[in-house]
Amino acid sequence: MVQDYSSDPVLAKTLAYWRAKRRARSMPSRRDIDPTEIGPLLSHLQLIEVVDGGIRYRYRLAGTSLVTAFGREYTGRYLDELFAGERLAYAQRVFGTVCSKRKPVFLRNRYSTTRDVDMIANRLYMPLSEDGCSVNVIFGALTFEFGRGALPGLWSSATLDRSTATLHVIEDEVVPA
Repeated sequence: MVQDYSSDPVLAKTLAYWRAKRRARSMPSRRDIDPTEIGPLLSHLQLIEVVDGGIRYRYRLAGTSLVTAFGREYTGRYLDELFAGERLAYAQRVFGTVCSKRKPVFLRNRYSTTRDVDMIANRLYMPLSEDGCSVNVIFGALTFEFGRGALPGLWSSATLDRSTATLHVIEDEVVPA
């Protein structure tokens, strides 16, 4: 069971890649990131465009593992077309944190479904910037832990268990690759 980003091989490798592309800058740019360079991780990756200074967010890339967990393709869709209410507000706060802190953010959330299946989502969101100041794209990596009886697509109708949610802004500590 994953407890943090450094114990998840997908998230740890994605963060190491982001850090290598960043070099001495605070954030890499979108043109620095080539998801095919980290081929085995591609199915877990997202690219999320920050629209109108963070008023909206559009998914530009959603890996196949994410599409399977979500139950449908969401590339090209806006966050507010996919979620509503508390779930939308939570995602907007998370993406807003990435943009305002300009640092990677790790999240671990437990969800439950109407079929009483537990799912845990481990997420790493990393800022990308064309000008070195404003975040214009969020580079994401996600992994999932599915409980007994989980079927593809249940995540889209799952309810977030806020009591188990963690959000951690990652400072510049060394993460094993």
